[in-house]
Amino acid sequence: MAVDRAPKRVTILDVAAASGVSRATVSLVLRDEPRVAEGTRQRVHEAIERLGYVYDRRAANMRTQRSMTVGLVVTDVRNPFFAELTMAVEKALEARGYSMLQAYSLDEREREARLLGVVIEQRVDGVILLPSTDTEAMDLQRRLSAVPHVLIARSVADHDADYVGVDNVRAGRLLGKHLGDEGYRDVAFLGGPRSTARGDRLRGLRSGLARHGVKIDAKRNIQTGASRVGGIQALEALLETGALPDAIACYSDIVAIGVASALRAAGIEPGRDVAVGSFDDNPGSSLQHPALTSVATYPERVGAEAARLLIERIDAPDLEARRVILAPTLSVRASSTTLERRQAA
Repeated sequence: MAVDRAPKRVTILDVAAASGVSRATVSLVLRDEPRVAEGTRQRVHEAIERLGYVYDRRAANMRTQRSMTVGLVVTDVRNPFFAELTMAVEKALEARGYSMLQAYSLDEREREARLLGVVIEQRVDGVILLPSTDTEAMDLQRRLSAVPHVLIARSVADHDADYVGVDNVRAGRLLGKHLGDEGYRDVAFLGGPRSTARGDRLRGLRSGLARHGVKIDAKRNIQTGASRVGGIQALEALLETGALPDAIACYSDIVAIGVASALRAAGIEPGRDVAVGSFDDNPGSSLQHPALTSVATYPERVGAEAARLLIERIDAPDLEARRVILAPTLSVRASSTTLERRQAA
């Protein structure tokens, strides 16, 4: 009597033999390691498809003691800066075979703490975190001391960790110098929560304006949320203080959109009646009307660098903490270059 036998299971060695490469090379291809030549990668994938090989990622992860997942916690995906950053992180992680768990703190310390706990319970290999405004070193030491992690955009005082961000002081200085060069003598700084990033931008803005003898009055320095609503609230608070300034520097592009909306609601045309400048230079900034002067803070580069540092940290936990600080660039557009035309009118 004939006995049916289960078909032989295709192994990684079979794939290696069929594609003419070593077992180690096949493993690299299965883990999406970028150092494998494209021709070799294609040959291995063709052998996998032809033989019907099924990669047991769970077993592979158990062998390496890794989950091949990373947690990303930022404040608010509705902000275009964080949307760009998130996509860059995910793309960079995917290229190295990692998946991403994503969460949003809404810039709330308690919510951030809870979400970090949830993410870590999933046994992620590491965490990329944009700290909330009130996050303190003890919070991170309590929750992340045993987890490889990278901070982005906002540093936390007294917490020694890998960090990626833009040079916010230089960014502020670029915008301040531009506004001063244009001849504006009364400048407000609107929006953004109390944070290292806001403090650095304000410090740079004041430095750039100081070259022209211009100061920012305390009543014209208004903190709010880093959102469109925050921009509206900041502009309304500014108008309550009295006369409209010559120029408004906004904490971010999304804040500037709110400011422009509130200006128009008050019968004031941004760019024509008051200059507006901002930070981030999101893809839609040049499409605003008028086109928005903005300092690029490169969220896609921040995300890619953060992913790179985290993977290196996972591979080598004892590395010294590193800081990657990106240089900003200013794009001058119509929203801040109309003073002469206003004076002529």
